[in-house]
Amino acid sequence: MKKLILTLFYVWCFLLSICQAQQKEKWSDESVTLFTTLASLSIIDARQIFHMEEYRMYYDKLDITYAHEINPLIGKSPTVDRVILVKLLSNTATFYILNKMKEKNRKKVLIWYNALYLIIVLHNASLGLL
Repeated sequence: MKKLILTLFYVWCFLLSICQAQQKEKWSDESVTLFTTLASLSIIDARQIFHMEEYRMYYDKLDITYAHEINPLIGKSPTVDRVILVKLLSNTATFYILNKMKEKNRKKVLIWYNALYLIIVLHNASLGLL
């Protein structure tokens, strides 16, 4: 079940990244690349959360605090369903908001959002979450 949900999540992120071509204002190639990168970073972050929970089960037995989730929407003890739901809703909202912007502003927001997500993913990777 977990693999099915994760696969559906990956497919959804991929489809969302390519569906933008059908929107009223055509996105530039740079914006498409930036949004695809953002979706990819979101998938990596979700996988890192799942990995963290796998480690947590082991480390909780040893009474060691290894890593914890700080996103209040996902919660301190995230479940696969909750992570996927939050990621789907947040990516959908992000896409909707970006689609309403002018291209110039969209690029700026995507650059900053990608930088933020990259920092999060690199921080998680520094904790050993791959």
